[in-house]
Amino acid sequence: MKNVFTYFLLGNMLAIPSGAGLYYLVMYTQPYLRERWLFFLALFLFICGIMLPFYALMNRYFFTWRRINPPTVVREAIGTAMIAVLLLWFQMGRVLTPTIIMICVGGGVLAEILWRAREAVEFRSGIDD
Repeated sequence: MKNVFTYFLLGNMLAIPSGAGLYYLVMYTQPYLRERWLFFLALFLFICGIMLPFYALMNRYFFTWRRINPPTVVREAIGTAMIAVLLLWFQMGRVLTPTIIMICVGGGVLAEILWRAREAVEFRSGIDD
């Protein structure tokens, strides 16, 4: 999947149905337990779908020497969606504070930096054994 258009199609395949599901859940249902879990799932898929083409473009033009690494793009989209859903979960419980936002976002950024550093390391057999 070296083409950005592929990520755009995949993102639309995730975002459009989940966006329609979000619209239906918000407009036509009551916030019972099942609908709440469906809301979080639909929001997660919607954010993943929106962020996939964005991260593919970012990786194409700023990282990895104009080469898109599919696991990296998917990992970044999933991480962004997880942080957004987690922050919304905290907001629904009325415990979201600026400190919690900074901890969650800072932890996500730190994890991404460490994963990028791990990907950059190359194992060479016979050296450092």
